[in-house]
Amino acid sequence: MIYGQSSGYVPPFDLMTLQEKGSLFITRTNGLPYRKEYPRYLEQFVGWVKEGQLSIKIDRTYPLAEAAQAHAAFEQRQISGRVLLLP
Repeated sequence: MIYGQSSGYVPPFDLMTLQEKGSLFITRTNGLPYRKEYPRYLEQFVGWVKEGQLSIKIDRTYPLAEAAQAHAAFEQRQISGRVLLLP
């Protein structure tokens, strides 16, 4: 589950609700203590993608030259999933 603040402030909620629904991991990092672990996490993530263990929804693709249009689509909430910028 990804829970972010793209629409503004997120009101408080009871973390136990997430646990009851099966969430196994809750975190918020400031980056510094975890920076040394990022290469290992990225390697593991890439392995999962290569092995087909993850399904990543790519909603749209744009040429890199149209990155501004991709950004506008996000701002206008026209995207459901990920956007892939192609070189």
